[in-house]
Amino acid sequence: MTSSTSFPRIYLDNNATTPLDDRVKTAITDALDLWANPSSNNENALKAADAILEARTHLGNMFGVEKEGVVFTSGGTESNNWVIEGAIRAFRKKNNTLIPHIVTSNIEHPSILEPLKRREEDGEITVAYVFVLPSTGYVTPQSILDALNPATCLVTVMLANNETGVLQPVAEICRLIRDRLKENAPFLHSDVAQAAGKIPIDVNGLGVDAVTVVGHKFYGPRNGALIFNPKSERIPPMLLGGNQESGWRSGTENTPMIVGLGEAARIYNEASSNVETVLRQNRDYFEELLVKRLRNSHVIHFLGSPRLPNTSSVAFLDYPSHGCDLLEKCRTFNASTGAACHKNECSPILKASGISFAVASKTVRISFGRSTELAEIDTVVNELVELCSPNNEEL
Repeated sequence: MTSSTSFPRIYLDNNATTPLDDRVKTAITDALDLWANPSSNNENALKAADAILEARTHLGNMFGVEKEGVVFTSGGTESNNWVIEGAIRAFRKKNNTLIPHIVTSNIEHPSILEPLKRREEDGEITVAYVFVLPSTGYVTPQSILDALNPATCLVTVMLANNETGVLQPVAEICRLIRDRLKENAPFLHSDVAQAAGKIPIDVNGLGVDAVTVVGHKFYGPRNGALIFNPKSERIPPMLLGGNQESGWRSGTENTPMIVGLGEAARIYNEASSNVETVLRQNRDYFEELLVKRLRNSHVIHFLGSPRLPNTSSVAFLDYPSHGCDLLEKCRTFNASTGAACHKNECSPILKASGISFAVASKTVRISFGRSTELAEIDTVVNELVELCSPNNEEL
């Protein structure tokens, strides 16, 4: 191969994390001067509190709720753990004879699956892990409905999978549950971290009680929020102490990071009508080029399913080794496989989605950003074609 390493690589791993927008950097830097404790009652403290309130308003606008519905957290892991613990505690207050039951999918983020598994192993809860259909990559609403029982205290299904990009039918799931159980419906939650900043999300429209949001998935800092539906009863707080966030999440606020998150939301709100179009254009152009250049030697997973507009999960069938090896040999771009780079391993998510080891092990996740250019995609496809060529001497 003749590609040079002297130029910056094209970044196609935006589902892992996005770079900080320059405007977010500036907002964070400026907010470092807001060093006063927002809970104090002095001029500097009030400036910090006002900045946090402004950020809360921007997040609320992004997800269709009033600012009071936004509770800032350290990130997605905290938010997801809070939902699990809070739903269990709320159920136990009302019923101390039944073991709490939780329904989720088998393709959730580890910050959902791992806390559930530990509590399950400790005998604290029972869990129904509903499998996605291998033909579509998403759960059916009926399968979630069938998994409910009288002890179900939480249903949590992600809006978009971070590896396959497949969108889950969260709105229909919530509608069916509420139609059946009315006021007895369990707490309904969706981890929307991967979808935020890529597609419009309306909390009330989804029908959920709360969503998990993470800043570094849409050009913000590494913090997040749990955003509540104003029509819903909230779960109890997990962190207690100084009564910050109106008592919902104690701990002195990290003003600069909250301001940065709010700025990322503001930027998205101003450009939301164009973001999805740009992302979809990039993904579709990439996939069309693969068809032209690689023909039947590749598979785009769940091509016929609703997917994130920026995500393409592709197995390069003619590549003689595994996906991690392919990425190690790339010189023009960065992407990921979504799994540890070992020859005899493949992504647990792809496995859970019904994809065979032979195909999953050759899979690479390409996730485009809002600044990706079509010329960059040409470069990426050229290298992929070269790497997958049987005449490539480096292989």
